[in-house]
Amino acid sequence: LYIANKNLLVEGVSDLLFLTIMSDHLRKLGKTPLNEDITIVPVGGLDKVATFISLLRGNKLQISCLLDTFTDQKSKRRMTDLIREKIIKENNVHFFDEFVKYSPASLEDLFSADEYIQLFNGAFSELSDIKPTSIKINKGIIPQINSLIGKARFNHYRPAIYLSRNTEILDSLSDNTIESFESVFIIINSLYK
Repeated sequence: LYIANKNLLVEGVSDLLFLTIMSDHLRKLGKTPLNEDITIVPVGGLDKVATFISLLRGNKLQISCLLDTFTDQKSKRRMTDLIREKIIKENNVHFFDEFVKYSPASLEDLFSADEYIQLFNGAFSELSDIKPTSIKINKGIIPQINSLIGKARFNHYRPAIYLSRNTEILDSLSDNTIESFESVFIIINSLYK
């Protein structure tokens, strides 16, 4: 485990990659990025977040979480127990639905449907292109894509790596997307003294 003093726990490597890319882009734009002394730690899934927090407790580390909306009651209950037992502060646990105003939500919902579909179609060229008009606004983009491709899950890392290899896409991101990521970084930065 590569742990620093200030740790932001996220679910997976795609979250790490998207947040790193967007933080660097916001820095170049003169907007608020994620503070450089905060280490993003992918824990391998929403169900493992509570376990990871329990492992780190007592090490005098500063920990916060940025997570998809809980849809699994067992994981939600475990996180609630950690907060109740004062292992992590409730204020240090944030969910993406706070930034998009609908639930459930994931990091991918910080992008507009057009933007994320561009990344998805680029990453999954072996599939038929999804039309952005197929995606309803104010609903989670990931479950909608799963339904359109007829799978329970797709590899979220592929669109993130596609963006990392096609950074010119960053220049076409909407103001709303930039503001959404900046809002995330402002809140996460404020959790660390």
